[in-house]
Amino acid sequence: MIIMGITACEGPMGPMGPEGRPGESTQWFVEDYDVLFNQWRPASEEGDGYFFHYFEYEIAIPKLTDFVFDLGFVGCYLYQEINYEGKWTEVQRPLPFTIYGFDDDDSPYSENYSFEVRPGYIKFIVKYSDFSDFPPLSCTFHVVMMW
Repeated sequence: MIIMGITACEGPMGPMGPEGRPGESTQWFVEDYDVLFNQWRPASEEGDGYFFHYFEYEIAIPKLTDFVFDLGFVGCYLYQEINYEGKWTEVQRPLPFTIYGFDDDDSPYSENYSFEVRPGYIKFIVKYSDFSDFPPLSCTFHVVMMW
């Protein structure tokens, strides 16, 4: 019975089918964007019982089409220098990402980096937990799109 179960589905191979249509290859877009401290634009968000102040910077990316927006992938990263085993090393932090620190009064705060995507544009956003009015420092973002 076991031998019949193992060999019952075997038989001569049939003819090869017709060749299929050639597929499309994956398309990539990879670019770095520098945002200087004086390019950040103050913005705010108001809702039912809250008001939130933040900074934003929007860039036009013509390759971010409706197709890429609907069916592709968009990822953004923040470049940072970190001390890794005694050596300063550049790393990419995937967004959203939060940096923790202390202000001049030794009070803890956080900087929350994120992004929004719409066809043709990416907006980088920085929100401070202490609602600081000072724009973020200059930084570089790494954008990766696949479709």
